[in-house]
Amino acid sequence: MPRYVIERDLPPGLTEADIDAAARRAVAVNSTLEGVRWIHSNLAIDRSKFYCEYEAPSVELVREAARLAEIPADVITEVREVHPDAYTRRSW
Repeated sequence: MPRYVIERDLPPGLTEADIDAAARRAVAVNSTLEGVRWIHSNLAIDRSKFYCEYEAPSVELVREAARLAEIPADVITEVREVHPDAYTRRSW
């Protein structure tokens, strides 16, 4: 299944209540869309951006999920996982 990272530009003054409400909307919307799964998100310390990782059959479904949840999706990029363990030599 393809994975995507969404870069979300956030308005100034975002509160914890705003974040909680957006997360609840995302969970509710994702439960109605076949194959869309929110994996995790990272919030910039200055609260200016969210970086959210999703799994979905298509970028169009990721955009639709954001639209229905009324959450910005300014940049959506398809990604693949890269783990550091694959590049580390173990000598034990």
